Amino acid sequence: MTKQIQKYFTFLVLFIVFVFVESSIADMYKWVDQNGVIHISDTPPHTADNSKIETFPTENRDYRSNTADSVRQNPLVKEPKVELYTTSWCPWCKKAKAFFRSRGITFDEYDIEKDKKAANRKEQLDSKKGVPFAVINGKGVHGYSEEAYNEALSH
Repeated sequence: MTKQIQKYFTFLVLFIVFVFVESSIADMYKWVDQNGVIHISDTPPHTADNSKIETFPTENRDYRSNTADSVRQNPLVKEPKVELYTTSWCPWCKKAKAFFRSRGITFDEYDIEKDKKAANRKEQLDSKKGVPFAVINGKGVHGYSEEAYNEALSH
């Protein structure tokens, strides 16, 4: 009886963790305030005029981020080149995409389960298994690490 309770408890804990991880990843919103400042957030602004708000889902697997307007506005800032290798079920991949989107960084996403060429390319670039795998300005970053992403972006 004890093993059965332990299995039930383990299943319950995993289910709760999965529900909270899935619910914590929400749509992102981008808007320009009256002073011309670009904002990107997971909550919409508290304004009456919602016509100028862009919404982009974090769940869309084939999404090509196009939110680097703040970087493009400054001609002295070179936009980073980011490739992101992901899978549809990976919560760390969702966090990696949210990281780049929240900073207005354009990235090319490749789902290695849906795209055999991308899977082969990822395998050539990264000897380790698993995702996410990011190539930022030519530097490979395995796994989700804001510190490693920021380091690669600074070069």
